[in-house]
Formats: sequence, C-alpha cells, structure tokens
Amino acid sequence: MKKILFLLLAFHTVLCPAQEICVASKMNAELEQVLERDQGLRTAHMLAGYDQQFAPSPENKAKVEKILQDILVGDTKNRAIAHDIFNTCGWPDAKQLSYKANTALFLTIQHSSKDDRAKYFPYFEKLYENNQLHSFRYVMMLDRMRYDQGLGQLYGTHFVPGKDGVELYGEVHEPEKLNERREKIGMTRILAFDEKYPPQVGHGVVMSKSK
Repeated sequence: MKKILFLLLAFHTVLCPAQEICVASKMNAELEQVLERDQGLRTAHMLAGYDQQFAPSPENKAKVEKILQDILVGDTKNRAIAHDIFNTCGWPDAKQLSYKANTALFLTIQHSSKDDRAKYFPYFEKLYENNQLHSFRYVMMLDRMRYDQGLGQLYGTHFVPGKDGVELYGEVHEPEKLNERREKIGMTRILAFDEKYPPQVGHGVVMSKSK
C-alpha cells in the first residue's frame, strides 16, 4: 500500500510542472514575454538597418549582424515555448488567452519553419473560421505557406523594399485579381497593382485605388 501511495505521489509530482503551464494565467505570462522578445528584436533590427542604410559603417554593419544572430536565438527559445504549450496542453482556447498571447503564438509559428506552419495551420484556420483570428493574420499565414510550397502569394502580405524604395512582392498568383481578393476580406488595395492592372468598371463605378 505504501509503495502504491509513493508511486502515485511521484506520478503526481511529475505531472504538476507540465500541467502548470496549461493554466491560462501562466500561458499568458509566458507568451506575452515571447511577444516582447519577438517584436523587440525585430524592431531593433529594423532600426539598426536604417542606421546602416543612411550611415554605412563597419560598426553599424556589425550591429545588424549581431541582432540577426540574437533573433535566431530568440526565435529558437520562442518556438520551444510554443511547442511546449501545444504538446502539453493541446490547442489552447484563444478566448482564455490575452490579445498579446494570441499574437505571440501566431508570430512564433509565422517566423518558424515551413513544417511548423503546415503542422499548426489547422489551428489558425479554425480560429479564423470561429472569428477568433483577424483575416489579415490568416492570409499572412496563407501567403507564407504558399511561398513554402513554391506558389505565388494571393494577398500581397509579404514584400521586401527594393533599392529604389518600391516594394517587391515576388511571385503573385493571378496578380490582376490580387486587389479584388484583398477587398473581399476587408483589406485595402495596393496601388502598384492597380497601376499595373487597372481596376475594371463594375456597375458603372470604377473601384477606388488605395492611397
């Protein structure tokens, strides 16, 4: 009897730390730190990039490279936390998480590997279907996954600034329909696509361009 009781207590001791992370307050606290780390490092990288762009120097270049390494380390830590939550608690209830915590989960997977994006996409798809995920975030993940698969993006959510300051969107599936797709889910039109593919006249009114 004592041996059984000891085993039960030992089993309970092993489970408690794992179960503790599934408490909403614990997940919120952990994930809000994840968000702070993710955005803090990326903001620092952006600012360092501006320094190097407008005042090129070996020091500024080294700063940019150092922050890139910090991002890799930070992303690895953030992924470990997200994986721990998913693997231990299952798919968390978005209603129990704060806005920052939900954002942290989304960005962590968005910045993770293509395997992670494919694995956890059904979670975000379900949130979107239940009106718990903003359409912009949903299509961001969708566009990123299409890039993973070597397909053109649908909504123009991923771009890089060109040398002349014009955004480069890479491959886009049926680019003449991009702004139409964006408008259907409440996103603003992209002027560059309207200029290249003039909007069609519908019901006597030309669709308005974004500013």
